[in-house]
Amino acid sequence: MTNSNRRKFLKATGVGLLGGLAGCTRGGDGSDGSGSDGSSDGSGGTDGGTSTDGNDGELAIPLSEYEDADIDWRQFEGTSINIGAVQHPWVSAIKPAVPVFEELTGIDVVWNVLPEQQFRTKRQTDVSTGAGQFDVFYMDQVVNQFREEGWIQPLDPFFDDDSLFDEDWYEPDDLFEASRWQAHGGGYSDTWTGMPITVEVQTQFYRKDLYEKHDLEVAETLEEFRQNAKTIHENESDVVGTVGRGDKGYGMNIYILNTFLREFGSSLWTEFPTDSGLDSDGVINAAEWYVGLLQDYGPEGASTQTWSDVLSTMQEGRAGHIVSDANLFWPGLTGPDSSVADNIGIAKVPSPADGQFSPNAFNWQISTSKNAQNSEQAFLFMVWASSQPTNTWMHVEGDAAFSVRQSVWENDEFRSRVGENFAQVTLESLQEAAPDPFDRKYPQWGQRYSEELQRAIAGQKSAEEAMTQAASIAEDIYSN
Repeated sequence: MTNSNRRKFLKATGVGLLGGLAGCTRGGDGSDGSGSDGSSDGSGGTDGGTSTDGNDGELAIPLSEYEDADIDWRQFEGTSINIGAVQHPWVSAIKPAVPVFEELTGIDVVWNVLPEQQFRTKRQTDVSTGAGQFDVFYMDQVVNQFREEGWIQPLDPFFDDDSLFDEDWYEPDDLFEASRWQAHGGGYSDTWTGMPITVEVQTQFYRKDLYEKHDLEVAETLEEFRQNAKTIHENESDVVGTVGRGDKGYGMNIYILNTFLREFGSSLWTEFPTDSGLDSDGVINAAEWYVGLLQDYGPEGASTQTWSDVLSTMQEGRAGHIVSDANLFWPGLTGPDSSVADNIGIAKVPSPADGQFSPNAFNWQISTSKNAQNSEQAFLFMVWASSQPTNTWMHVEGDAAFSVRQSVWENDEFRSRVGENFAQVTLESLQEAAPDPFDRKYPQWGQRYSEELQRAIAGQKSAEEAMTQAASIAEDIYSN
């Protein structure tokens, strides 16, 4: 990608992508363990603007893109659906194409776009009271709580309805496995709990200029990464070796640590719900590595670093690396607000020499409630919104860069727009990604787990002590 084209991409996407990033991975930094901290993804953003046609009344996507589908698109003509959503880049990206859906189906779309905390409250009230106001709504880490309470509607009956779904046309296998897995309740459900709409994956970021200066190679292993961080930390004034999330919150420090514990051969919930696995050797080894890295080569106050702190520290040229964080940091790191924009490299996260590459991924999905007034119409919207034609248009003609479809990341026009390195590293990472399993009490015990990790990063206890305590807390939460 030329600098000129890259700047156009960054100018268009940087603010929106990073606005959405906060909500995708930030949850659960409140002391009550609820996972609701009042900070929305893009709380200072917009609702995505008004839904408009293409130029001079032309539809953004030709209807012919959908005519090959053996789906009765117009069976609910004259009805409408209500969509509940957070202020998020996906909303901005898809709204200009919504008139295509309305023309295709004859179904009117009504948006209810709110800051994340307001939306969570309204969504909870809507499903728990059976009001059914939202036919479609954003769904996240609470999916299994909602599923077990009977608040969301499994989508499998709609998939089995030949008038609503055409498997050959939709190509569900084009969705990343990590996205399909999370849409099945992260392994806790055999049924579709929703349709994935966005995905982000952890990657490594590094300073190319410092790598050249110190003759460093991009790290593939954790030991290589630590050595690279050490070299920069000890030989550069006013630059720390690395930076990473240290603050508490199930979308903060453990969002990063969970990648490394998998790479050390462990997993959350060795035996659900009696053995959390948090006191296993693999988890303790992963925690010791991450804690030691931030203590030795991270900034002062590493234990309170949020995702935004990590981003700004790197943008301001005060760190040599980001050890592991969302690929959607890329626009912010290489955009006009970054003092090191031309010197940022992206690579896959490192893994132990004898471990398995396993980055974390996070998906937003859209679901429908048991009491929704227009669930079939909602499903048609979900199919249309997550289909290949719609996704391709959002990412090639629009400004999106979070597709759940592998074909989009392989699309030459898209790769030209966002840059080959960004696209290829993201694609390879998503192909191997393993999202966190959001069990029904994850927000509760995940918050406490993150608090223990923060104490270890702050030097208040050892990593082993912290993880042993975290294990006891998680298991107690399920035993009571």
